[in-house]
Amino acid sequence: ELQGRDIYIREACNSCHSQLIRPFRSETERYGEYSKAGEFVYDHPFLWGSKRTGPDLHRQGGKYPNLWHYLHMENPESMSPGSIMPAYPWLITDDLDISTTRRKIEVMKGFGVPYPDGYEEIANNDLLTQAEEIALDLQESGVPADPNKEIIALIAYLQRLGTDIKVQD
Repeated sequence: ELQGRDIYIREACNSCHSQLIRPFRSETERYGEYSKAGEFVYDHPFLWGSKRTGPDLHRQGGKYPNLWHYLHMENPESMSPGSIMPAYPWLITDDLDISTTRRKIEVMKGFGVPYPDGYEEIANNDLLTQAEEIALDLQESGVPADPNKEIIALIAYLQRLGTDIKVQD
C-alpha cells in the first residue's frame, strides 16, 4: 500500500480528492462517520486535502471491487458517467519499482509510523503477495492484469483507505 500511496501522491490524486470526513452533518450524511485520528497512523504526510473536485476517498477501501478501480483509472467516465477525472493508462503499462520499498519503510519508521521491527526486510514479500491476489482477482474478471504494474499498487492503496478502524454503520 505504501508504494500505491506514493503513486497517489505522484499523480496528484490528493489535489482533487480529500481523505478526511469532518464532523459536520453535511459530510457525515454523505460520506459516513467522521474520521478518527488513529486512521492516519500510517499516513505521513497526511493526505487530508481540502479540495473536493472529486469525492472524498477516505472510506473507499472495499467499497468497489478491484475491477472497478482498474477500469476507472483506464477510463474514468466508463465507471462514473460525466467524470472530469483524467485517465491514467500508463499505470496499467508501467512497471512498479519495488527497489525503494525498504528505504521507504525505514523513512516512515523514522517519522514514527509503527511498522514492526524488521518489517523493511519482508515488506516486498507482503507487497508481492498482495499484488498477486489483486492481479488474480482482475484476471478472473477478464482483465490481463500483471502484478508488477503500478495500477496494482494503487488499487492496493485505494482498497486500504478507511479500513484501519471499523466504524459503525
